[in-house]
Amino acid sequence: MNDDPVIDVKSGDLTSGDLSFLKSLVSEGPKAQATAGQVFMTAGILYGVQCLLNWLGIVMKLNWSPLVWLLVGFGPTALFILALVVIIWRGRGDQPQGVAARALNAAYTSAGVANLFVVAVFGYNAMQEKSMVLWLLYPAVICIIQGSVWYVAFMIRRKPWLMAVSAGWFASGLALGGLIHNISAYLLVLGVTLLVLMGGSGWYMLRTAQK
Repeated sequence: MNDDPVIDVKSGDLTSGDLSFLKSLVSEGPKAQATAGQVFMTAGILYGVQCLLNWLGIVMKLNWSPLVWLLVGFGPTALFILALVVIIWRGRGDQPQGVAARALNAAYTSAGVANLFVVAVFGYNAMQEKSMVLWLLYPAVICIIQGSVWYVAFMIRRKPWLMAVSAGWFASGLALGGLIHNISAYLLVLGVTLLVLMGGSGWYMLRTAQK
């Protein structure tokens, strides 16, 4: 038996069950977006700045100390892990309830899991072959995966901005694939991509959730 509430459009009468159902549809978006938005914004800013600092160090031929390079290399990851723990702890009670929210959460989570396996495959083979080219292909593939995830989000939510973000990720993946032999341009494109498409999207998600 289907227990979902049925709304009589002709009569316009709404039962308390109907109202609860509609309320859940309205509220599930912000609840699902808030935590994800904070994660995307934090990751986009930290790793975007990291790429741009590396780009700046190359084009300006900055003679940074090994300690500075170490902080640039590992600092963003340490800060992100710390921020992730805080964000998840604060949002532990805001679990997605609706079907659409759960589908989006599953899509973003699956992308994160795929990221772990992709980095393991590319990292291992890059070390075995001693090839920087293999390692530089990894972010390009991740951009394409992100494009797929954001396209799923567009198909679920039907928001034009989600389609724009998806197209941006796909375009960035193609651009990075063609710039692996131009490391300064590669880092610049990757840094801007992370700041705009990941950090900017996260900020917008958080902003709309707060409204």
